[in-house]
Amino acid sequence: MSRQLSARPTRPAAAPGRCAVLAAVVATVVLGAAACTSGSAATPSRPPSASATVRPQYAALAAAVASHGAKPWVEADLLKAWVAGPTRYASVMDAVVALAGRPGVAGIKIADELGYQDGTDAKTDLAFLTATTRALHQRLPGLKVAVDLIVPELGCLSWAGVPASVVGPSSATSRGTCGSDATARDPGVALAAVDRYVAQGGLDVLDLSAGLRTNAEYAAWGTTRDAAMAAAWDEASRRWGGTVRLQARKALAHPGAYQGTRESAEADVHTYVDVPLAHGAHAVDIWTWSQPYKGGTYTLTDPRLAPNALTAALLDRRRRGVELWTHMTPSSLQVGLDQDVAAAVSIFRGVLVASGTG
Repeated sequence: MSRQLSARPTRPAAAPGRCAVLAAVVATVVLGAAACTSGSAATPSRPPSASATVRPQYAALAAAVASHGAKPWVEADLLKAWVAGPTRYASVMDAVVALAGRPGVAGIKIADELGYQDGTDAKTDLAFLTATTRALHQRLPGLKVAVDLIVPELGCLSWAGVPASVVGPSSATSRGTCGSDATARDPGVALAAVDRYVAQGGLDVLDLSAGLRTNAEYAAWGTTRDAAMAAAWDEASRRWGGTVRLQARKALAHPGAYQGTRESAEADVHTYVDVPLAHGAHAVDIWTWSQPYKGGTYTLTDPRLAPNALTAALLDRRRRGVELWTHMTPSSLQVGLDQDVAAAVSIFRGVLVASGTG
């Protein structure tokens, strides 16, 4: 899930000739020939490898989420495995399929922040998406495939046709520089690249962060955080809403006790939940239930599942019928499996369960 709190470690860039090697990996995974030059692959289905194993604590978490009436999804960084090479990719794919094939699992998220600070490019990312979604759809018919993305040009308000009612007329140069700098750093998350992923990548669900800028930047551009979010989601819905299910995503977890107020919690939930839902999002993914990060443990609740102003605001949205998702891993439970799952699903209808594949 997008944390946007610090830069992620960079994955190694794909080596020359990797396209041909990864074509072989797709053939290994799905028992068919692959054509990596176009980012597509022929992928007849097969059952999980006999050697694929599901770590019991991850299976137990997925089962507990389902038994409490929520929808478990499996999440794994298959892009990282793809870049690592054929053997690793095939191994991770088999493990993910074995876990996602268990009763109640609704789908698989296959990459975390695709194309963002990960050392890949748009061509590599599209080839990965096309091959991986095809393999999963054929090996697990009926399950959905998702990916999450940060698209900085949306937060920069730098696309052609941003409504004049949203931004000041003198801000065009600054906004354009914001967008061009972002895509120069990470070409794999440019709007044009995402257009291709949606059109050709075989995805069912796009978990989307608009990559909002600071309040000070928006003030200088003659706008506000909420107005920028609304414009960004209008553009995302226009471009991609007819092809994939769009969901918003935001990191709101914190170390220790929540330091905000009721007012700041409501402001954040309004920006990152209410506004996207009013402009085309179908659900909102909130990182994270509990996870070690930056030397501490980040949670949405206060320690040991204690409620706070943020969880109160999220619970209020759930009671209004909003579909919220979060992330869970059995390696970071605050109290215990049953207690954590029961508390989580009281707020969240969807839970992205770690696959345990690294």
